[in-house]
Amino acid sequence: MFKFKRWLFMGLMIALLSLAACGNGNEESVSDEGEAGGETEVEASWPHETTTFILPFEAGGSLDTMVRGMIPYLEQHLDTTFIVDNRPGAATQIGTTVFHNSEDDGSYLFAGTQLYFSATMVLQDAEYSIDDFAMVNIEQFDPVTITVPKDSPFQTFGDLIEYAKEHPGELSYSTVFGGPLHLTGVLLEDKLGVKFKPVFYDGGGEMRNALLGGHVDFMIGNSNGDTAIADNIRVLATATDDVSEIWPDAEPINKALEPYGVEVPHVGSVRFIAVHKSFKEKYPERFDMLVKAYEEMFNSDEYQKHLEETGAEAVSAFRGPEESDRLNRELHDLVVQYKDELQSE
Repeated sequence: MFKFKRWLFMGLMIALLSLAACGNGNEESVSDEGEAGGETEVEASWPHETTTFILPFEAGGSLDTMVRGMIPYLEQHLDTTFIVDNRPGAATQIGTTVFHNSEDDGSYLFAGTQLYFSATMVLQDAEYSIDDFAMVNIEQFDPVTITVPKDSPFQTFGDLIEYAKEHPGELSYSTVFGGPLHLTGVLLEDKLGVKFKPVFYDGGGEMRNALLGGHVDFMIGNSNGDTAIADNIRVLATATDDVSEIWPDAEPINKALEPYGVEVPHVGSVRFIAVHKSFKEKYPERFDMLVKAYEEMFNSDEYQKHLEETGAEAVSAFRGPEESDRLNRELHDLVVQYKDELQSE
């Protein structure tokens, strides 16, 4: 009887050990499937110790300022260390191409600006397409401005227009090829029957330096971006329906154009954060984690205080992926619509 109990006990132990071994095998199988599929079923935290923002502009511009201002707050909500990699050139095509060719696992994020983003595809035959990107958020919609140095002889936008009519091709302005600033110049030429001389730069910092250095007569800039040199400029007009909160002395552009019987579409620099579309598709939980962290960061008291202190509050919003994707495609269609006019410059 004793032997029978002992053998029974040993049999039960062997069976239990076998079941445990099978359990371990199943866990390994689930883990392997997760790796093969690109993502384990549930990821508790952001998997990258460092995450790189690729920017297609030089340091010091409006997009660079937005991203660097955001990083300290976003790091707290995503638990990663961000690195900024500025890759200017070819009217943003170089940096965008670098991002397009980077790893699509979330370790690289893209910060860009419409309409430059779409112009590289529509006007410059970039290797990527609008369908290769997924928006996280369009944060800033920064209206276009007509800006002159403080000592400029032009006191109003009307003064500048009248001079341009009398001296075709003489007035130069700083801009970036293919973007909302360049498009505004093209539209003004077309609607008013005038001719300007665009001088192209790689970003807002270079544009503003050119204006302050006397290398151009005026700048087609941005409301919030122009605040960086507020003490040295005058904004004559803004692409807004009403008087600008940021530049209350400037005329809304279409009001200034009323004497000429023309209007131009309201455009601006639309600054966004995006990822590879393939990242969103392969790692949906990581994408959701990023969006949630961004939304929490944006709505936090600390970040809202930062926006208020930097004057960016008036042009900033959390729209989310769906609304941002819709707006992004609308702006892309605008570049397609004015493709011939932009290419003629």
